[in-house]
Amino acid sequence: MLKLPTIFLLIIFSFLAVIHIIALELFLYWRFWWFDIPVHFIGGVVVALGVFTLHDLRIVIPARLLQLVPVLLLVILAAMVWEVYEVLIGVSIEGDAILDTLTDVGMGILGGLVGYAVGTSLNKL
Repeated sequence: MLKLPTIFLLIIFSFLAVIHIIALELFLYWRFWWFDIPVHFIGGVVVALGVFTLHDLRIVIPARLLQLVPVLLLVILAAMVWEVYEVLIGVSIEGDAILDTLTDVGMGILGGLVGYAVGTSLNKL
């Protein structure tokens, strides 16, 4: 049976996927400069909850990695890989690229903190 962190991950990941698909179809990332900020936040939540899910499913994640620092390091790594991906596919950034990248990574980290708090709380139930 699936544990609560996994159920939350599936719900939030599905929500993220739907928002992302709609945003791409309607060009929302290009129409509204701020639209990717909450998406990066939700992405951070998804990555953090993903660690708990992998542990719940007994895939490669030992319990000692369910601490704040390893989870946040993984969130930062995922955010940086995504930023590199955006550059490689040619996502144009109007304005300050460094500020945009720092904002995106910062929102991912905040989302990771929320995801970690949710995962930790649900793991105790």
